[in-house]
Amino acid sequence: MSWYLTGFEKLKAPAEYQAHVTAIGGLNRFGLPNFRIVWGQTETEMVYGIDANGRKGQHIVFKHQGIAAWFIETWKPPECFGTPELWYSISWDSDAHMHTLGEYPWRGLYLPSGFNLFVRRVVGGGIRYSEPDKHGHRHVIEMPARMEIDAMPLTHWVIDLIVPNMLKEIDVTNEQKRVALMNRKLAESEAARKLAYDAYLNAAPAFHGNDFDKASNREAWMQKLKEKAAGMKLTAADIEKILGKGHRQIH
Repeated sequence: MSWYLTGFEKLKAPAEYQAHVTAIGGLNRFGLPNFRIVWGQTETEMVYGIDANGRKGQHIVFKHQGIAAWFIETWKPPECFGTPELWYSISWDSDAHMHTLGEYPWRGLYLPSGFNLFVRRVVGGGIRYSEPDKHGHRHVIEMPARMEIDAMPLTHWVIDLIVPNMLKEIDVTNEQKRVALMNRKLAESEAARKLAYDAYLNAAPAFHGNDFDKASNREAWMQKLKEKAAGMKLTAADIEKILGKGHRQIH
């Protein structure tokens, strides 16, 4: 069905349709559905920062641009959003002096699925030419246009149609989680290597700088080798007396 957007209405998905979606997608580790049905003119979210009018602080906006249609949202686990340190570092707004994304999603987030239950359609528009004036000139006239939404109804047969899409969304979420965890592990390993290397470079001399027999003080041993090398004043003749002029093989 289609309609012209003249206003907004608040709707909530009937429990039977949400139960149908939950039966397909299951529950996450917090006991919440992996998929949920929301109305585009009902669901909102909080954003932070400076809006288009220059107002600073918290702002409530429509999560789905206020489109009059049903949406399927997919739950994403917190691992998909990186570490809290990364979340806060990329969301910091130096002008507003706040994190634009709010608190780290410790319990995950519901995001729009990769498929829609509606299509946009532009009605009207285009140009036409006026009748010739007394000089024979024609003027360009822009025709009015409007955006219409062709939305699918919320029924059980529609939900059955999108089952393959929902199962694919589950696979996408699992892959996103796997890649995020792998990247986190690599980052932690690299940080550990760098920390160990920095600790090695900045370490104090072993045994508080006191050298003694069988000590592992690298700096002290290197100093001893330098002093010994500096005191060695063997000439070629001295080496010949000790080793001879050639090699001998002893059987």
